[in-house]
Amino acid sequence: MSFCINPDCSQRQNSEQDNYCQTCGTSLVINERYRIIRPLRDLETHHCTEVFEVDNLGVPKVVKVLTNQRRRLVMLFEQEAQVLQDLKHLSVSRVDNYFRFTPEQGSKELHCLVLEHIPGLNLQQWVAENDVLSEARAIEWLQLLVPIVEGIHQKHLIHRDIKPSNIMLSPDGGISLIDFGAARMVTTTYLKKLEDEDITRIYTPGYTAPEQIEGQANYASDFFALGRTFVHLLTGISPDEFPKDKERCLEWREAAPHLSDHFASLIDELIAPVPEERLYNAQVLMLRLAWMSEAVNTPAEVNGAPLPEYSDNMTVRQVTPPLPTETTAPGLRPIPAHDQTGKVKPWMRVVGIGVAIATTIFGIRYLGVLQPLELKAFDHLMSLRPHEDPDSRLLLITIDEADIQYQNQQNMSMRWSLSDQALNQVLKTLEPYQPRAIGLDIYRDFSVTPDAPELRRRLQQNSNFFGICKVASPLDGAPDATPPPSELPRTRVGFSDFIDDAGNTVRRQLISLTPPVTSSCSADFAFSLQLASHYLAQDGIQPGVTPNGNLTLGEEVLKPLSAHSSGYQGIDDSGHQILLNYRSLRTVDSIAEQVSLRDLLENKITPDSLKSLQDRIVLIGVTAPSTTDNWQTPYSGTVDPSQKQTPGVFIQAQMVSQLLSIVLNERPQLWWWPLSIEALWIGAWSLLGAILASTVRKLLSLAIAGAVAFTLLFGFSFGILAAGGWVPLVPAAIALFSAQLAVLILWKRRLP
Repeated sequence: MSFCINPDCSQRQNSEQDNYCQTCGTSLVINERYRIIRPLRDLETHHCTEVFEVDNLGVPKVVKVLTNQRRRLVMLFEQEAQVLQDLKHLSVSRVDNYFRFTPEQGSKELHCLVLEHIPGLNLQQWVAENDVLSEARAIEWLQLLVPIVEGIHQKHLIHRDIKPSNIMLSPDGGISLIDFGAARMVTTTYLKKLEDEDITRIYTPGYTAPEQIEGQANYASDFFALGRTFVHLLTGISPDEFPKDKERCLEWREAAPHLSDHFASLIDELIAPVPEERLYNAQVLMLRLAWMSEAVNTPAEVNGAPLPEYSDNMTVRQVTPPLPTETTAPGLRPIPAHDQTGKVKPWMRVVGIGVAIATTIFGIRYLGVLQPLELKAFDHLMSLRPHEDPDSRLLLITIDEADIQYQNQQNMSMRWSLSDQALNQVLKTLEPYQPRAIGLDIYRDFSVTPDAPELRRRLQQNSNFFGICKVASPLDGAPDATPPPSELPRTRVGFSDFIDDAGNTVRRQLISLTPPVTSSCSADFAFSLQLASHYLAQDGIQPGVTPNGNLTLGEEVLKPLSAHSSGYQGIDDSGHQILLNYRSLRTVDSIAEQVSLRDLLENKITPDSLKSLQDRIVLIGVTAPSTTDNWQTPYSGTVDPSQKQTPGVFIQAQMVSQLLSIVLNERPQLWWWPLSIEALWIGAWSLLGAILASTVRKLLSLAIAGAVAFTLLFGFSFGILAAGGWVPLVPAAIALFSAQLAVLILWKRRLP
């Protein structure tokens, strides 16, 4: 059948052999390429647009036709086309063409927007044909939809019409968001119109947020509509059919008895009537969904554990303090240099010199000039700490050059370091001994070969197996991401990205970030955090977020680095970064027991040894020198002068060990003082240097006094670091000796 595009035509159905409408004469092949097959929306409803399925030279497409010529509606229609072009990287309808068409006997010019055809059902159709949605599938769909909504918001857009009929479910399980006719750009003009209440009010009963109905739509409004959509899917009842309590909250939960309290509470937070009380932070939402997805496959005693408290307005970037003034260091008050008689007192001059030196040093430090020296001093102090035992909760399966050669000799189909056959044999050997988690620290941006179906099944079904990907970064000069293994779900993938300081040295641990929307690696959480969280989940310990946005593991808060944290000054603090408190060992790579891949494949590991794998984390990684995954650490060339580079798998093990030790062994996290306390610390050593120079008049005695003072400073700094604190050593030492020198110069010149 061919259908006439002319809305004024009295008989629009035609034979598929016709090229022109038999009633009005309008061409049935629009724009010389599109033949309308059937309408996708009831044409009898009073709607300003008509939607059709069209044949585009054999390819199915969708055309949306604006039948009302009001200027405001035309602007919105054109805006929809532009919005979809800007969002083409997301799972939304993609624009194929935009044109205008005038029917043969029509009085109006029709605006036509051609979109790709998304096969499947919209969720309005799905809920009409199926029973209510299960909790597991609801979590899965939300994990697909939340990044789409967040990607829209990152473009400063509000969808304003999220509802079941505007969400498509494809046959392969994919989710797409459609119909951006009501989308609105959030600009200063829009905000001004909000103040003047000059906003077009677009709403759908039951789904639209209260503030949007009042013409005050914001980002939180989309999450409200998303929550109301899932109320419909989870109950099979339209949200506007439910009563509300005196707080205007929807009373819907009795209609969904199959839901856990945790998940039902999350939906309640999404549909809170007041925007300030609503859950609309995508990062927090994804964190909670990841926990709930994990809980679906965990024992009942873990499922029964209470969820930690979460804050909606989560942010992992800390506020950067203002630069100090040129004359006064933070926390130090300038001291008057004159008494009431107008004569300068000597001790006031000494104090003034100490304050001036401290202020200067603090300002120079704040600009990052001293950062390289402070990091070197930090590395030296770290290497002096007493040795600790290896972490018995970890086991490393290492792949060196001999292991790679062995796989080649066995005619295994190699794709660089680890063949499908070898990986399958490793998993087959490990699984009977029930390790808590298995982490593969090797990129697999390719699918399992057809001759290894057993490996594909293991990767898909083993809920304890985790893989890695690399997030695209526009800042590091290598914007290409490395995608995750295609066989693993998103909940079992973590990013492997390290943050390296100058000299390729890893001192910081990145545990969470927001990937660019264009990145093929969309993991929000680090590989190390995924492994540690999975291990701790079996003890009932879950990740969470504090009210001020810091990530937690159980009761332990993972305090993030800010742009100005101890020796780091002006760094990029994006994502959630913590200091990496390496386990102090003879060498960094002695973090845990190690087994070579070849020994495991040749069954040289005794069954008694393998029994110890139960409840451990197994990390698989490459240690061959030919790999590019080698890094400097604070211990490079200090503890073991021969070890200049450390393979990445050992650093991943250090990161996992740190997270486990913080929670289970109360091992201290590295902490630092606020800027004001650091200013007082630097000021105190500056004053000490000035006082020593003003009281010890013999040069040799002053040198000895200065050496003793520096020894005390070094001892204090090392003692505090051993207890978990990083305090300013280099700035305090420079302030100590600079103040001494300044006072000596003044005394020598006999200034009044």
